[in-house]
Amino acid sequence: MSTATSGVEITAVGLAADGPDGPIFRDVRLTAPAAGLTVLVGPAGAGRTSLLLALGGRFRTHAGTVTVAGSRDPATARAHTALARARPGLDLEPHLFVSETVAERRAIGGGRPTEAALDRMYDLLRVDPPGHVLIEHLAAVEQLLFAVALAAATQPGAVLVDDVDSGLGGADLSRVWRALRDLADTGTTVVATATEAPRGADAVLDLPGHHLYPRGGAA
Repeated sequence: MSTATSGVEITAVGLAADGPDGPIFRDVRLTAPAAGLTVLVGPAGAGRTSLLLALGGRFRTHAGTVTVAGSRDPATARAHTALARARPGLDLEPHLFVSETVAERRAIGGGRPTEAALDRMYDLLRVDPPGHVLIEHLAAVEQLLFAVALAAATQPGAVLVDDVDSGLGGADLSRVWRALRDLADTGTTVVATATEAPRGADAVLDLPGHHLYPRGGAA
């Protein structure tokens, strides 16, 4: 059965946000193409997570605009995007079983993701976490792909994924980037953060310098 969905374009123009210690990001200009893989790249403290949340209508900014699916309304942005994880604070609960996590998401989401939709995402992302296993006992790569599957199975226009390369390297990291590429290729927009971008990203934004690389990304 097809996993194809309809991705949304996300654009930011002149976007800026401040925190208690000063600017978080300034004058961000970005186009995350529909059904593309966009990566926000930078070291810890560069504002990657805050910017990711802002693009999904989940972080307050004081200047500039974010447009998702043709609308500048943050509620529309939230409706069209699903957050796989954002650190710290927005991640899978380590002391829940996989089955409990799925049940909790369905309770919150009014029955979504459905079992059929989640199974399709498991197949696409090549992950199959046993329901009787605690989240904390899954390998880091399995935890991340499970979080992405949960988000993507609700069939949003875009999936937002923070800290892709945190604690991962080598074959595991390549596996995650390949899975995110496959997700984008089915029509879902993917926006991710990392310390380094993979080859094959459709757009890469370097923070804090805000240099945007179209198609192909950086090294």
